[in-house]
Amino acid sequence: MIKTDEAGLKINALLTKENELLTVILAEQRVLRETVKTREWNTLEATIYKIQLLSDQFNQLEETRSSIVHELVHDEDLDIYQISHLFSSELRQSLLENFRLMRQKLSVSKIENESISEYLRITKDFIQNVFDNAVPQSRNTVYSNKGTIVKPMPESVIVDQLL
Repeated sequence: MIKTDEAGLKINALLTKENELLTVILAEQRVLRETVKTREWNTLEATIYKIQLLSDQFNQLEETRSSIVHELVHDEDLDIYQISHLFSSELRQSLLENFRLMRQKLSVSKIENESISEYLRITKDFIQNVFDNAVPQSRNTVYSNKGTIVKPMPESVIVDQLL
């Protein structure tokens, strides 16, 4: 076994843990999207809290992995493929496969976040449009720092129904 394989095994184990965490995070993101659509606010808060805890755990693992890689290559600017050539063939394959899975899951997570953000933006715009039409405010025209007209926001509206 190559001397650096010990560090490679640690990196591989951390990548495996990161992949497992990402699988759980992706499942929670799906729950988050559904709770937003179904307006289950208590479940939404609990899911957001779980995702934050899982993200913190992921960040800790990532910091640990980064420090091991830094100790291994010092100040050299190497990517994962160059680093993997420091290890034996079997370890290299496992390491690259785990890294590929992690990148894939991070991409899926990013897409999921963007879809949730887009859904919330569209919903917010719709509700704002309803409020603008239902409760028009007669104020002076307000301009932003960039010189564009800023839509006036209602000063105070009390709605006696759930949206």
